[in-house]
Amino acid sequence: MKVYIDPSSDILYSSYYIEGLEQFFGKKNTKFSNRYFKGFSHNNHFFAFVIEKGDTIRKIAVDFSDSENANEEALTWCDTYAKVNVSTKDYSFPEKILPIGPSFGIQLYSLFQTGIVAFSNFLKAKNRIPNKRKFFSDYKAQLNRMKLDEYYPNNNLDSYVFFASSLWKKEKKTNDFRANFIKACIENKDIDFEGGFAPRRIKDVPGYDEITVTTRYSIAEYIANMKKSTITFNTPAVLDCHGWKLGEFLCFGKAIISTPLSRKLPEDLVDGKHLLVTDGSQGDIQEKIKNIISSPELLTELKNNARNYFEEVLSPKKVIERISTFTFS
Repeated sequence: MKVYIDPSSDILYSSYYIEGLEQFFGKKNTKFSNRYFKGFSHNNHFFAFVIEKGDTIRKIAVDFSDSENANEEALTWCDTYAKVNVSTKDYSFPEKILPIGPSFGIQLYSLFQTGIVAFSNFLKAKNRIPNKRKFFSDYKAQLNRMKLDEYYPNNNLDSYVFFASSLWKKEKKTNDFRANFIKACIENKDIDFEGGFAPRRIKDVPGYDEITVTTRYSIAEYIANMKKSTITFNTPAVLDCHGWKLGEFLCFGKAIISTPLSRKLPEDLVDGKHLLVTDGSQGDIQEKIKNIISSPELLTELKNNARNYFEEVLSPKKVIERISTFTFS
């Protein structure tokens, strides 16, 4: 099999899936090419690739946007529309839709490799890149992420909880649920809490100053602190999407407290097995925290099941394997 990837792709959001393509099909069989993608422009909503299997050609679009909506142009073009945020709405080609669950940006290339791939892909697709600065900034952002290996589980510190998050201007429910988790941790005397909301350049989301940190955590600091954390918190983010955090927390193998999810998953996350579901109130979150802290057996079960779910359902290779199976079935 040969795999051809659109060179105009947003490398930051596509990185997770490119990793999976190279793991599943092999690096030698995976390359960037304009061959099939002349109708697409650089964007941060989806990326496209094509699998050649003998004389058979299959076109795939991976939609990693926050919205439940599909890109109609890509949906019409492809044979499989693999989407992170699938809802119960009616899609134009429902037989093409494949829920794949959350992902997150990872580092694919070294500094030297990033420069080579960025300029090579720019030259291949420059006529399809309306915003040149954004195209190259995506490669810089990819370089600033961590390699997938850095997300592998590590021993947590029993009383330590770390949680850092952005404030969203239009997502008050998300902000309030995250604030309730932060407050519940701060008020729990059995927890050594670190974190809070990241500061915004323009203080245009009032009401959270007391639980906002003074400086942002770097990616390296975030990863190091998250590895040590006993518990973490998830809630749907922009447009009720599966955020990167859910994918990261499952990859870390963390005990996750989560409000109900709004988008479909390839396989359900089970309350009490993979995570603990909360209504988002501070009191209920506090109760869930106490349940985990007081039960080493529950903590271990949640951690192991979260990591196993990632390995079996969400890892880059498994996602591409599912896409390939669905596409050629």
